[in-house]
Amino acid sequence: MTENWPDAEFVAVIGDIRGSRELSDRSEAQQEFKQVVTTLNEDIPDSVIASQFTVTTGDEFQVLLTDAAAAVDAVVAASDQFHPARLRFGIGRGELATQLNPAQAIGMDGPCFHRAREAIDAAEAAGAWVRVAGWGSPIDGHVNAMFDLVQCVREDWTERQAQFARALKAEGTQNGVADRYDVAKSTVSESLSAGHVQAVRAAEASLGELLAASRSNGGSR
Repeated sequence: MTENWPDAEFVAVIGDIRGSRELSDRSEAQQEFKQVVTTLNEDIPDSVIASQFTVTTGDEFQVLLTDAAAAVDAVVAASDQFHPARLRFGIGRGELATQLNPAQAIGMDGPCFHRAREAIDAAEAAGAWVRVAGWGSPIDGHVNAMFDLVQCVREDWTERQAQFARALKAEGTQNGVADRYDVAKSTVSESLSAGHVQAVRAAEASLGELLAASRSNGGSR
C-alpha cells in the first residue's frame, strides 16, 4: 500500500557495514546485520516510522522516519548491537517526491533519500561513522564534527565496555548492569568511566535533540 504525504519533510537513513568486502565472515556478518534491522523495526516506535527498516542489499538498509531524534536513536542502537564490527550511516532530511510505501523503504525517491545517499557517500570518503545532510549550514557541519568526536571514543571501547554500555541502556542503572553480569558495581563503574560512556550517551542524545529542533535551511540537494 502506498500513501501520499504532500509537502511533508522526512528523515531518511541509509546504513551499511564498513569494509564488508574485506570481512572473512561476510555471510555471517550479513545475517547479523539483518537481525539488527529486524530489531530496529521492533524497538523504534511505530509512530515515527514512515516506512519500515528494509535491507536493500546484503549489507545495506534504508528507513524513512518522521523524527530526526529517532534517526539518531536508530544509528546508535544499530551500532551498539553490531559492535565490534563497524557501521556507517547517512541521515538526510527533505521531502519525498514519490508515494510513500509504509511496508518497505524501497521504490521511493526524493530529496530526503538524495541527501541520505550523499551523506553516506561522504561518510565513506571520510572514513566516518555518521554524516548528515539537509539541515543547512552550520548545523550539518557542526553535527558531523560532533559525530566524529563521538566516533573516536566509541571505536576505542573494549568488548566489555561496549557490553556494559548496552546493558546500562537496557537496565537503567549500574546496579542493574552489575546484577546482570554478576560483577561488582565498582567493576561496572570503572569500565563505564574508562570508556566515557556517560559522556558519549549525553552527546548522542544532544545531537538527536539538535537535529529534531533545527528547521531545514535548504541543505544540499
